Amino acid sequence: MAKEPTPFSLKDVDTLKTGILAEEAGARPLSRFGIDFSLRPETLFGALPFIGDLTILGQAIGKTQLERAATNLLNQRSPNKLDTGLGATMKRAGTGKSATSAIIDEIKQFKEQDPYSTTKNITRDDIQNYFMSTRPDLDLAPIQTPRFTRTELDELNDRIGGFTQQYYTQPFSSGGTYNVFDDATKPSGAFDYNAPFYTEDEKGNLYATGKTLAEEIKSGTFDDQLKSLDQFAEDKVNQVNFGTIDRQTGEFKGAKGYDPAFSRAVTLESQGDTTASDPTFICTVLFEMNILPMSIYKYDQRYGQQVNRKIYNGYATWGKPIAERMRKEGLTFKIIKPIACAWAEQMAYDLSEGKVGKNRISIKIGKFIGEAICYSIGLFIKPKGDKNGTPNRNRQRGEKRGVVHGKNGLPKRRGRPKSNR
Repeated sequence: MAKEPTPFSLKDVDTLKTGILAEEAGARPLSRFGIDFSLRPETLFGALPFIGDLTILGQAIGKTQLERAATNLLNQRSPNKLDTGLGATMKRAGTGKSATSAIIDEIKQFKEQDPYSTTKNITRDDIQNYFMSTRPDLDLAPIQTPRFTRTELDELNDRIGGFTQQYYTQPFSSGGTYNVFDDATKPSGAFDYNAPFYTEDEKGNLYATGKTLAEEIKSGTFDDQLKSLDQFAEDKVNQVNFGTIDRQTGEFKGAKGYDPAFSRAVTLESQGDTTASDPTFICTVLFEMNILPMSIYKYDQRYGQQVNRKIYNGYATWGKPIAERMRKEGLTFKIIKPIACAWAEQMAYDLSEGKVGKNRISIKIGKFIGEAICYSIGLFIKPKGDKNGTPNRNRQRGEKRGVVHGKNGLPKRRGRPKSNR
């Protein structure tokens, strides 16, 4: 009797994202000899006593975990084609014929065929879109919506110059829900939050609710369908959750970058109604104390979401208790506050490509060393609440999302906006 292949899960998707992006960022000096070895920045710590040994060991373990996730994916198509044993996986991980290399090649081919993929290297969006296409059963949604195709961007740069890809917010965590609302976008690709909202009666006929999509979102209609705050942190859109109220009319006007879905996610996060794991601790405390502005904190959330899981786990072991001590605003708070604020500003500067935050060489060096130390700690410690890397914990546990499905198996249109395009 054939052995059942190991199920491919959202946790494997996260492992592949983290590992492939790290592989693509490193150099491969031995590739001509068929040896799949990536020289990453953390490899430089191999020359240091103790920490160096742990770092090299950690990279080997990371490559093995990456290879195992890639093997699980390939074996879903051809059961038992690849040996999933530890020895075979470790041996395969160091060769040019690894399962990881095969998946990377597939993503590169997919990227070439994607008209909206405009970068040279593989990005988080490319990996997400690849899995959306090849594994629709995972119910993944786009991280964000690009504005230009590759051809359009080339034409703009040939005629005018200076253009880069622009992105719009994609507010839903479920691929099925995103597809249902694919007609709620403007010609540019941005969601039309001001479009009148329609829903279905018992007979399936559409009727207007008298509200816009934004109003429905803010009222909580789509709380189980919205992305969590840490998922919003994955995109490259600078959303804000504040605005002003006209004293005469009482009408709310969002500030530049205001996004109603992001604003609702912030509200749910503050109320403790979100199931997503918090990717930061110390900076979260500073944000709750109104010390860190949302414009900075958003990018810190993105960093926490994207960072290697081993680094995150190492940070969590000491970051959580320090964050709790900081709430007392004692000596720990006074010492950590300026360091944490400078760190957050550096993360914002790096991830926003200089649009917000501050650039400090000393903090960059500290980040490099700090990540290596946290990585070494994270190899052997898995703290309570370990970052699961999945977009939705309920899905990881096998529970069904709160979506009503129709006879065709697709999500039933509980409501939809109408937009003129």
